[in-house]
Amino acid sequence: MSIAKLFVKVFGVDIFEQISTTQKQKPEDEDDEAGCSATQDTPKQPKVDEMKLSDQMVIVRNWLNERLNVIESNSTEATKTQRIDMASRLGPEHTICDIDFTSTVRISADRLSLRSQGSFNTIKANVCVYGGRWMYEVLLHSKGVMQIGWCSNKCTFNENSGVGDTKWSYGYDGSKQQIWHISTSKYGDKWQIGDIIGISIDVDNESIEYFRNGNSMGVAFSKLERGPGISFFPAVSLGYNQGIQVNFGNMPFKYPVEGFLPIQAKPIVRLQKADLLLSYLANLATVLAHNSTCKKKDHIEGKISTKKTVYVVFATLLIEKLAQVLFDPYVIEDKLLPHIVNFCTIVKETDKEPDIFPGTPESTLGALLSLLWNYLENEEVKFIMRKLANALLSTYTHTHVGLDYEKQKSAINVFTCLCRHMQTRKTYLEYKFFKKHCLALLMYIRPPEYKFMQQLVPDSIAWTEGIGGPKQKYLSQVDRITKATESLYNVQKNLLILLFTNTDGDELTPSSRKIFISKLRRYVMDLSMEQRPFHSFFLMQSSIMHPIESTVALSFICMLIDATRTLFERELPATQAEIKPDYFFDGTFEYQHFDRVGGVLSHLRKVHRNDITTYLGAERTQVLLQEDRTVMRVGELVDPSMFLTTTNLNNIAVVGPQGPSATFTHFFNPRLNPLPEASPGNCDAESSLSELFDICVLYYYSLGHKYTVKISSVRDEIAALNEVLRETKFYREDVERKLKVLEEHASVCMNENHCNIVTDLKQKFSQRENVFAKRSIELARKQAWYRAVALGKHRRMTIVWFLERTLRTLDACSQLGPLFSFVPEVYINILPILLDTVMDFSHHDLHVQFELSDAECAVNASAEFLGLHSADPRIILASCKDSLLQALGTLTCHKTGVRALEQSPKKSQNALVKSLLRPYENRAWGQSNWLLLRFWLGDGFGYRDSRQPSIWQGGNQPVQIGLCRSRAKNETHTGLLHHIAPANASRHFQKLIGQKLAEDEPLATAFLNSVLSQLNWAFSEFILLLQEIQNTAHRQENAVFEPKQLKICSMCFELTVSLMRCLEMIITIAPEIFQEPTRSNSDLILNRVCQLISQVLSRVTVPPGCFQFIVDMCSSDLNSVTHFPIITAALGILLALLRSELDTDRNPQKVTRLTRALLTDPSFQFANLEFALGEIKTPILQQAEIPRGNFDPQTRAHIDPLTNDVRVPMPSTSTKRIRADPPIIKFALSDYPTHVTPLEIDEVRRLIDMLRLKQSLLSDITLPSEDSLCPICCAKPIAVIFTPCKHQSCSNCIMQHLLNSKVCFYCKTLIKTIETNEGTVIYNNNEYTSAPTFYEI
Repeated sequence: MSIAKLFVKVFGVDIFEQISTTQKQKPEDEDDEAGCSATQDTPKQPKVDEMKLSDQMVIVRNWLNERLNVIESNSTEATKTQRIDMASRLGPEHTICDIDFTSTVRISADRLSLRSQGSFNTIKANVCVYGGRWMYEVLLHSKGVMQIGWCSNKCTFNENSGVGDTKWSYGYDGSKQQIWHISTSKYGDKWQIGDIIGISIDVDNESIEYFRNGNSMGVAFSKLERGPGISFFPAVSLGYNQGIQVNFGNMPFKYPVEGFLPIQAKPIVRLQKADLLLSYLANLATVLAHNSTCKKKDHIEGKISTKKTVYVVFATLLIEKLAQVLFDPYVIEDKLLPHIVNFCTIVKETDKEPDIFPGTPESTLGALLSLLWNYLENEEVKFIMRKLANALLSTYTHTHVGLDYEKQKSAINVFTCLCRHMQTRKTYLEYKFFKKHCLALLMYIRPPEYKFMQQLVPDSIAWTEGIGGPKQKYLSQVDRITKATESLYNVQKNLLILLFTNTDGDELTPSSRKIFISKLRRYVMDLSMEQRPFHSFFLMQSSIMHPIESTVALSFICMLIDATRTLFERELPATQAEIKPDYFFDGTFEYQHFDRVGGVLSHLRKVHRNDITTYLGAERTQVLLQEDRTVMRVGELVDPSMFLTTTNLNNIAVVGPQGPSATFTHFFNPRLNPLPEASPGNCDAESSLSELFDICVLYYYSLGHKYTVKISSVRDEIAALNEVLRETKFYREDVERKLKVLEEHASVCMNENHCNIVTDLKQKFSQRENVFAKRSIELARKQAWYRAVALGKHRRMTIVWFLERTLRTLDACSQLGPLFSFVPEVYINILPILLDTVMDFSHHDLHVQFELSDAECAVNASAEFLGLHSADPRIILASCKDSLLQALGTLTCHKTGVRALEQSPKKSQNALVKSLLRPYENRAWGQSNWLLLRFWLGDGFGYRDSRQPSIWQGGNQPVQIGLCRSRAKNETHTGLLHHIAPANASRHFQKLIGQKLAEDEPLATAFLNSVLSQLNWAFSEFILLLQEIQNTAHRQENAVFEPKQLKICSMCFELTVSLMRCLEMIITIAPEIFQEPTRSNSDLILNRVCQLISQVLSRVTVPPGCFQFIVDMCSSDLNSVTHFPIITAALGILLALLRSELDTDRNPQKVTRLTRALLTDPSFQFANLEFALGEIKTPILQQAEIPRGNFDPQTRAHIDPLTNDVRVPMPSTSTKRIRADPPIIKFALSDYPTHVTPLEIDEVRRLIDMLRLKQSLLSDITLPSEDSLCPICCAKPIAVIFTPCKHQSCSNCIMQHLLNSKVCFYCKTLIKTIETNEGTVIYNNNEYTSAPTFYEI
């Protein structure tokens, strides 16, 4: 059989036809020589058709060798020329970065990708040049501080000096747009991530030039330091966490510069050979792809055809030759990749036949990949696939022009085609996609350069509420960005869904989905571990080469959630997307360092063993318990002291169950086999999608949410600038209006100097407005990308769906009773983050209230779950309890959230109220109190805005700026409650809280007692700190206070005010607690409230003391410490307490128990109330006649305990005191018309008048003598005696004390009874024993 036709299909020429022609001519020659050779018995050469297959293959082999030899001989001249051109190069043939592994720079296996882990690391190449024209390229993985250029062999660097900081080095830093050579100067463009920087040097002409994405930025250095023995090395200096990829000519340059040579020689011969062989191999793949009918026939007959044998031999021959040249990254990127790209087009044979997608077995690309996998070693093909992926990833991440994403779509399309081939897909999942965030980067759409955004959104189109502008045109440009990225997003999503293929598993290998989920869980666990504080110490050992950008993380998680949603809809259309509760306690999912809401997993399994057995059976439960017994902690495996004695972490070998290659991320995992490899076969659709959803929860909690906070910070800054611009416009127009009046009379009252002043004023206003407008325009451009892509409508709805499914999972778990404790902590901790994103961060225009109709179901489900579980005893972890309060805080900051809570089931509402009214002891009561105030904000006295008014306000209307969440320095979500939120008072919850307190008397007593105790503590600490600050200021002329001290002082003040507001709400909604004398402890609580409020007012009003001194300091760290919040809170309490008397008792004839309790308090003075009105008319009583009260801290020598005046220490024995200065900043409620209405001020006047009238009725009230005062409070007269110890105090002090303890104040003897002076027993201790033991005491 002749293989000529098959040879022509593959090699394109017919060498056998030439042989046949030669054979036809040969017999004539043989007849001429017949006489000479008649005696010789020479065998006749067979014809081509009669040749054996092996003989024909020998001919093919020889012909192919000749072709390759011709290429080699033809390239001799080019190779020689190249060698001559590179004569001024010194060093090895292969150019790499010259670095050892003791450095703090992380380097890839090919020694071309770098990531600095030190403050400023410098790396040189292993090759230098001393003449000629050379260049290399750098792909930026970050955009921070880096200095890139050249240095000589005489340079020495350290952490303080890098490339360009010495005499013999030259550097360029695109982040600062400067060049460095001892001194600095302005140069070049600002670089971005994905830029390719070309660095060229002309040694002979002594010049260095830089190129950004192929565009020259001009000659940077025109005079180089030259001399004998001086040569130049490529060198880079990297700041902390900065990364690059260097190309010295190891791969084709993206932007070669004519006349400049790469530092590594181009492999001319290998490229030409590879080009020829790959073209033949591509032809063979095309033939095999179109030979499917033959394959089917051969399969049916069960025999191998001669044609197929020929193709096998051809493939073997080509691969044998190709293997000699293919394993060069340059050849792979320059020759193999273009062939693959050419095959990535959908083929359609006929209209009736289905499309042939590239990468499938029927396609040319699929045949080519199969040839490589069948005829090369697996490790060899993996190397080729990794290099292809690197080249495609480099293309994808490279900076694009404008909104042209064609190169990015092409790269993703090639990846998709490669991944349609089963073996290639699994290889990428196993060895590439989860290394160095490869897959995450492929799912990220990078925004255009700033210059293009300036063209897309020019100043005339940019819009914010502050600068105005054409809003519709601005939003149309946002839509343009959205449409430009939609096609790329769809291609990305298709690739991701392809990787979830679940039909390619068999008895020996797992499906792609199994591999994907296994690798993704490992990847997410490593990332989440690196977010923990202690892990930074072991960052160098992590399997993650460098931290992921928050922008990339958000894109990746949104794509994962979207893909998960699509797969649920495709594969499980009849079921709701949620996770079965069983997976959390049956060992299906591993969570490593994450705890469960009920505590540690091993402990929970022991405690709930019977419940687990009920669901899983005894056998499975026993297996789980056996796993816990094999847990080995880190301390049992390694001596911790080795970390203290080892100078370089890279030298530490991890010896443990994971083997010598284990990372510290695995080493700190408490389980021996935390993440088993994927098992063979396909996986169940429901369990696999559930695990994928579970991983999404882990990823979003660990990393995915961080960028949303940064996006919202841009919105908040725009809102602040809008306010400044509106204010500037108001004052400018006001001044211009007044100047216009002056200009009309200029001839009369204005001279030339006045005109200059007017012109200068106009110029100043214009400059101020331009500065803020310019910044607003810049932010508007940035926000255009956020609106369209980064957190656009599609991503917002994806996160809404994610929140709904998370809540559905939690609801299902809650139905299992005690097994709810096995829910991972992240499912609770993620709720405030998701709610913040849905209800706040994903809105790009700041309003008082956001429109949340598209997320109504999610918000309602959140309200129901959070209310029901706000004090769930199954939730033990403090972080989870805190997260529940944070999530409730988010709901209460929005009107939609408050309405959702009000419409939730009664069971949920009652649970929420009960949790909020727990006593403020042994728990994080500050957040609970804040939540109570969210229901009250808007209904209290002068309590319409959580932001207190400025003392310099001047009557201007405040502008609502929405929410303001406390953030860390890196703009991450800190988990703190909102500092600012608009008022959303809930009369519904006020009514529920009031009913609960009125119905449950023990609960009301315990709650109010705890509130008053915490108020007492907070205000006492606050006053003590004020006195210390005042004393320090008087002792030192330019005193400097510790920020921590000032912060604590401010915090104590805010706690005091919040507790007083809580007290105001309770008195308003449940007045019967204080008004009904029949309720036990009613008198005690009433007297405590009156005493506390009187003491607060006396301390912060008159006479001026330490509080006034701090207010007059006007310290920025104590800007919250002002008169307004604490005085209005105190007045609100008094008005609420006496509301019934103010409204009904117009002509009082007797003193009620409420007014008696207030007026008889020794600290009460009318001047304190008149201070709020700014009109003190009543003289202050003599200080000697007023008892100290229980708010004063311990007596100090330098502080007068009654007047708060500072006694300055003198060298002599003089007792001279410096009285407090008159107040600088005065206070009056009328100064704050935006926060206090005239009606409220009138109520204060009515309150004072009523109290004056009732004081006149107290003619029988006299102040007690000092000897008869209670020694505990020094305010009330002694009224009771304790038995058996016979000590004495007032009734208030002992009854308050008995709420917490049953022993005597003084001697600690167990109290039996308490009797009045008349002998009446008012308390009897049923637990009393005649002979108390030591432990009872």
